[in-house]
Amino acid sequence: MKIKSLSVAISVALTSFSAISAQEKTQDTLVVTGSALDQLVQTEINSESLEQKQASDMKDVLNTIPSVTVDGNARYSRKVFIRGLEDKFSVVTIDGSRQEGQLFHHNGDQTIDPAMLKVAEVELGGNSVLAGAGAINGTFSYETKDPSDLLADDESIGARVKTGYQTAYERFSTDVALYAKVNDKLQFLGIANYSDDGDLHIPDKENVTSKQGELKSGLAKVVFIPNDENEFKLTFNRYSDGGKRQLSGEKAGALYAEDEHHYSSMNRDTVTLQHSYDAGSDLVSLKSNLYYNHQYMDRNALIEDYGDWNQVGGKWVFTKNGDLSIPDRKYNVTTIGGDIRNVSWVGEHELTYGLEGYKAKQWIDAGDGVYLSGPNQGTTKKYGMDGGTITAYGLYIQDKFEINDFTLTPGVRYDVHKLGGVYTGEFKQVSPKFKGQYQASDNLSLRIGYGRLFKGAALPETLTMKPASDVNQSDTKAMTGNNYEAGFDYDLTSALNADSALLGFTVYTYDLDNQMHPTKNNKTLSNQYDVQVWGIETVFTYVLNDLSIYANHSYSDGEQTSLKDPIGKKSHMNKTGIHNIKLGTKYVVNNEIIMGWDARFVPGNEYSDEDNNNVHRSGFGVHNIWATYTPDFAKDLSVNLGIDNLFDQRYAEHTGFGISWGSEKYTSYEAGRNFKATVAYSF
Repeated sequence: MKIKSLSVAISVALTSFSAISAQEKTQDTLVVTGSALDQLVQTEINSESLEQKQASDMKDVLNTIPSVTVDGNARYSRKVFIRGLEDKFSVVTIDGSRQEGQLFHHNGDQTIDPAMLKVAEVELGGNSVLAGAGAINGTFSYETKDPSDLLADDESIGARVKTGYQTAYERFSTDVALYAKVNDKLQFLGIANYSDDGDLHIPDKENVTSKQGELKSGLAKVVFIPNDENEFKLTFNRYSDGGKRQLSGEKAGALYAEDEHHYSSMNRDTVTLQHSYDAGSDLVSLKSNLYYNHQYMDRNALIEDYGDWNQVGGKWVFTKNGDLSIPDRKYNVTTIGGDIRNVSWVGEHELTYGLEGYKAKQWIDAGDGVYLSGPNQGTTKKYGMDGGTITAYGLYIQDKFEINDFTLTPGVRYDVHKLGGVYTGEFKQVSPKFKGQYQASDNLSLRIGYGRLFKGAALPETLTMKPASDVNQSDTKAMTGNNYEAGFDYDLTSALNADSALLGFTVYTYDLDNQMHPTKNNKTLSNQYDVQVWGIETVFTYVLNDLSIYANHSYSDGEQTSLKDPIGKKSHMNKTGIHNIKLGTKYVVNNEIIMGWDARFVPGNEYSDEDNNNVHRSGFGVHNIWATYTPDFAKDLSVNLGIDNLFDQRYAEHTGFGISWGSEKYTSYEAGRNFKATVAYSF
């Protein structure tokens, strides 16, 4: 850790801490779980809260978590940032299936339909060996619903139908679920969800017609419990987001769908087989998982102008040479892998150890294009090609034990990361990690954490990957660094005369050497920056009778040093320097009605970019309200109402496309006032 960064982080933290009362957060989506050690770094999102708030994309799922920002005004362009870097520096799993690679850098990488989710767990930071290979700034672990989550205790079969509408997206949605318990050993579940978007409403702007999503998603699951010791789950999850829209979904410049982009859909198929074994032994509590994940993007055939771009009078002018017939194309990324993990109790030590491994590859399925006119008429252009591969495996062990008032969790990982296909390279590292907690009093616990960071080169975006003949790989290095954290949790239950109340605070800093762009490295896989990030997180929760309050504040800042500039030019990281204040309440009015309010406040800020230009980002405040009604006379019926962006605020997330570097032309403004309603009935 560099002392400068830590001192800056601490000074910022102390300054911010005095303003905690102004920062609050929302929810029911955010439920604190685990020990005091985990109070701040681990949060849980459950299906009940997602249902109440009518979550329909990843912004609805993640938007209340400290240090997490979701930007992009269309579902397929949502980008997730956590602690100053995007989620390409995190580990994302769905039912344990690792999501590797990226199809296109303009598109979001977390293609998950909230209708399928049982729980989502987000862990901030890189201090756990259990997080998986390549976890720099955090992990996102999504688990889909089981049949038992929908079946009542006295039911053996059931069905549920839900329909809804959202005004800002002109979004109609229909969700159908069927579930059955054949006997004590066998359960089935099937869910199908369809939603169709129209024009997108942005305050004080012309409605956008070129971002019309059409989501088709589904989940099929079989649960087999042959005896008390074993449980098997076989799951198939499909996500297909198509529609009539631009390829570069976050760009604000192209508003109209008649500007044809011949873009079909973003898709994901995931198959997982999970097994757990627990016979009550202290030495064996085993979980294993095998998975296959296929992400692909379809683009339709088209006839396109080809030629050259040249500067004329200080402007770029395109000179057409002829027409090119481009075939149908399918861009693919697959990941096949698995992991096996066991927990053993040896005396007072809880040992968790295991092995994970995966292989990812990318390629393009396509025929040849043909030049229809011009100097190349009659010749062909190849579009199908193979890309890169990754083969990775890791061994890990963690020990958790208590000594008097101390809880200590040391661990170590050994990871190997190999590149193949059109790229070469092999990287390996032993990474020690540590969490420590001291119970200073009945109410106060102190915690620290450290993690050695390691991430091999990821596959670049598949859409723009180059053939082997164009790849001239540079001296690719693994990304390595250190993560440091310190904080406290204070139990305020007695002081506030509450059912429960907790204040948590964390200061962190991490460095990452040899950072490379998460997607744009098609020819070289070149390292670009040494990065240093620091920040703080403060969380307050309060529950009294039927009232719940959640509040949080987060701030991150960062500096990058160019590896390409001979003098090592330093500059501000344009996704940092952002305060995020989030707060909300949930109130159970009676056994029929629950109401809630969420709000987010982001102050305006400015920074100097690499060229010393001043960039200003306007602040904003956004309010959401919601209510759910389950009548006593029809317990199988539920009605959910809500209004997002209550005051129709025009705003853009500060991590978003365009605004993050000061471009109004490309700023992706978020959706305006959005009236939402869903009605669901269970049979």
